[in-house]
Amino acid sequence: MKKFLLTLAPICALALLSFNVGEPLAIGSKLPEAKFPMMDISTGYNITIKEAAKSNGVLVMFSSNGCTDVIKNITRTKEIAAYAKANDIGFIMINSNEAQRDGADSYEAMKVFYEQEKYNWSYVLDAKSVLANAFGATRTPECFLFNSSLSLVYHGAIDDSPADATLVSTKYLKDAMDVMLTGKEVKPATSNVVGCAIATVH
Repeated sequence: MKKFLLTLAPICALALLSFNVGEPLAIGSKLPEAKFPMMDISTGYNITIKEAAKSNGVLVMFSSNGCTDVIKNITRTKEIAAYAKANDIGFIMINSNEAQRDGADSYEAMKVFYEQEKYNWSYVLDAKSVLANAFGATRTPECFLFNSSLSLVYHGAIDDSPADATLVSTKYLKDAMDVMLTGKEVKPATSNVVGCAIATVH
């Protein structure tokens, strides 16, 4: 019996520490958990996605601190954030790595990373991974673009070369923004997401 319990213990631990495997939000879906409050590293106060939205919509990006794919996309993230701001599209970056709150993705670690990278937008802590589960987000970085009606028009990567900015041929997210601003249907509305898995605790 003792041997069985010792064998069972690590299995139970793995069950608690898992990766989000929910279905991603479908194109055309309304913004979920729009009024869910999250601690904003940039201000020290709570903010909701609805509050972050601007007249032309909102870009939601799931991210983290130490993920190599996030690091490789920092310059591109800053560029897309500036582009969103210039076009009156809100931008909010969400950290849903609840399983790492005692380490790499703690509130203090997020604050250090935010200041180190000189971010100038809302970087929020998604307590209990509520937003990641609602969106079906599984990777960092992973982008969800909503129009002025807060309907999803694009879900996917920033571009077609997450690992190497010099090899980019298609800027999916920027193109989606441009089309969205004309009021036309975004095509492609989805792209493959490559990045670190979002660690959630159930």
